[in-house]
Amino acid sequence: MIGFGSRAHLYARPEAREPLKAFFARIFGCDPETIPGTTMLLCRMDDGTSVSVEFTPDALDDEHALRGAWLEVRTDDPEALRSRVTAAGLPQVKKDGSDRFYFRAPGGQVWGINAMPRS
Repeated sequence: MIGFGSRAHLYARPEAREPLKAFFARIFGCDPETIPGTTMLLCRMDDGTSVSVEFTPDALDDEHALRGAWLEVRTDDPEALRSRVTAAGLPQVKKDGSDRFYFRAPGGQVWGINAMPRS
């Protein structure tokens, strides 16, 4: 059996640092921390997963990030998360052939909202 791990690592341009800190706090409810000895941010999610962001000037810009990896976040309340995203004014992204709610974070990364699997 093969599956994805519980961590993701992203790249973003330095000017996205503060907007991404606010994004992680407001949308995902985590308190981003700086990884000691680096300028990277770490966001630990409630379920034990984490996302780190490394800031570099050669990261994809907002438009080119649409051609980067798309991420999925799972939640037990997709509508509440979607409401926070909408209230924050984050742009929605439409994907042909999908009815999933996708949106762009500061820095251009695309996220999709999916319901947490029921046990």
